[in-house]
Amino acid sequence: MKVIIFGATGGIGKYALKHSLQKGYTVTAYVRNPDKVQIKDSNLTIVQGEITDNKSMKTAMQGQDAVIWCIGIPLKRKYETMASLESHKILLTAMREYGVKRLIDWGTPSVPFKKDKKSFITVVPGILAGIGLTTAKKEMIEIGKLVQESNLNWTIVRFMAPKNASYTNNVKVGFGDTKMNFAISREDIGAFMVEQLESKKYINSMPIIGS
Repeated sequence: MKVIIFGATGGIGKYALKHSLQKGYTVTAYVRNPDKVQIKDSNLTIVQGEITDNKSMKTAMQGQDAVIWCIGIPLKRKYETMASLESHKILLTAMREYGVKRLIDWGTPSVPFKKDKKSFITVVPGILAGIGLTTAKKEMIEIGKLVQESNLNWTIVRFMAPKNASYTNNVKVGFGDTKMNFAISREDIGAFMVEQLESKKYINSMPIIGS
């Protein structure tokens, strides 16, 4: 499988890169600063580019089988440019143009999903984000709508409190119906995203994960 990872040097992206290569995938790391890529592998190609660069995004998309998106949004109450939303529009257009169907994306429980059960994790995060992270919540919800309205085989992995901790390979998954700790290691998130590449369990779904 040929996989392109956007944000492959980030806190979660670097682990998505690690686990993709461990599975033997042919990986393209699309990054702003290639010097930050710490892994060397014969199956790895590094592409330098901005997520708002239409031409670079489309060029990098050619020949890919799947996409893992590991670029976040500003955790601020207000900001002017919704770069992640605009770059998602470029991304989805490029995927459709080159016939790339599988997308693994991420979000928080602030993005509602039809399978969600009313619980603390599906209700409170959205309320808090609406107060303290107004623009961030709006952008995240708009991205969620954009992805859901696409004709892709998408999965949006939702989580609350990523942390720098040891990899456990023990992720709890639910839709507000499973007791879990909000804190979860970044490597567990990255590995879970990679696992979805060949799994059909959460296609067109938004699992909430924790520890």
